[in-house]
Amino acid sequence: MRRAVRHLLVTDDDVMNEAERIVGHTLQRENQGDNGCLTVTEIARELDMEARDLNSFLRDMGIQRWKQGQYRLTPQYEGLGLTHDRLFIYYSTKDGKKKRQTYLVWTQKGLEFIRSLIKGKGKDI
Repeated sequence: MRRAVRHLLVTDDDVMNEAERIVGHTLQRENQGDNGCLTVTEIARELDMEARDLNSFLRDMGIQRWKQGQYRLTPQYEGLGLTHDRLFIYYSTKDGKKKRQTYLVWTQKGLEFIRSLIKGKGKDI
């Protein structure tokens, strides 16, 4: 809290702004991505597609399925190094409590796999 030592936080707004700054830095640090892993949005952008279209394509190909509110790999493709789970930490606007959620990100191997699918080379890894 170096900044607070330099000057007095006088108003409620000062205190809230300082708290938001501290929480923002903390969340940014905790939510740093996995090295080399990409979200489906990042991959779709690279392939000149929309993320929802890429997700639909991967679902239609039997690579992933919608399970408990998020896409997950089908059992056939789990454990092959195509994806990782990324942890996202945030504070709820309803109750102010710290929440954690995981979501799927694709490794470089997964990116190459998706590229080969798009080029029509099939589903072999």
